[in-house]
Amino acid sequence: MNAKTKKKIQKVWKVIWHYISLLLISCFVLLPYYWMIVTAVKPTEEVMQSPATLLPSRLSFTNFTKVWSSIPLATYMKNSMVVSLAATIVSVIFATLCGYSISRYIRKRAQRVSFVIMLVSQLIPGIVTMISLYFIMFNMKLTNTYVGLVIAYVVWAVPFCTLMIKSYFDAAIPVAIEESARIDGCSNFGIFWRVCLPISVPGIISTGIFAFITNEYMWASIILSKDKLKPVSVGIYDFIGQYSANTKMAITMTAGIIITIPAIIIFAFLQKYLISGLSAGAVKG
Repeated sequence: MNAKTKKKIQKVWKVIWHYISLLLISCFVLLPYYWMIVTAVKPTEEVMQSPATLLPSRLSFTNFTKVWSSIPLATYMKNSMVVSLAATIVSVIFATLCGYSISRYIRKRAQRVSFVIMLVSQLIPGIVTMISLYFIMFNMKLTNTYVGLVIAYVVWAVPFCTLMIKSYFDAAIPVAIEESARIDGCSNFGIFWRVCLPISVPGIISTGIFAFITNEYMWASIILSKDKLKPVSVGIYDFIGQYSANTKMAITMTAGIIITIPAIIIFAFLQKYLISGLSAGAVKG
């Protein structure tokens, strides 16, 4: 066997192992979702069967009708959508303005300082500030309100979102374009609004996706106590605590499937913007 043939064989094996690794990782990641689907469509008598079966003996879709009467799922999903969209919009607005200002109007040394400060803020566990934030919300009468929960989400989302969109402005938008617009008589805000903002749509969308998925269970469980205001994560957890996971396992899994469908749809339609936004902001060139 000559060196050229040996090199080709090594290259083929490298590709094979690459795809095998991807397959194993994909199976590991998709296994919980597969188990959730299987449990949701199993007959009631098979849900808690020991040993567990990987495939149901027959398909039963009754849980998809029972879940709406067992859990106020529509109310929980509406609450989650309202709070998540509001927090995403506010976070993206603040992050875009802050990221552009830092990228264009702050010196490099000050940029590094602001970068470190925002990065360190992400290293602080949320539970450290939990008590103080709760009392702030309580004294401002913002507990059991959408506004209080949106503020809590925005406070933790804005720093990292600012870093994301700032990197996009640095890498994807040449300063020469802004200088040309300034020569033509455009104001600073006009340059941002008419030139930079349309170009930065992929970065804004990727930042918005990050802000949309960073809404945490902890803040909602602390700030909200009224059932009619709870988002879906807190509502389903309360359902498990009330009825125990063993007796209503199939209903819980069915609810889990339903609430993940909107996120899957969003990623399916916006993944191209997410990839282009993250890749453009990843390398400065």
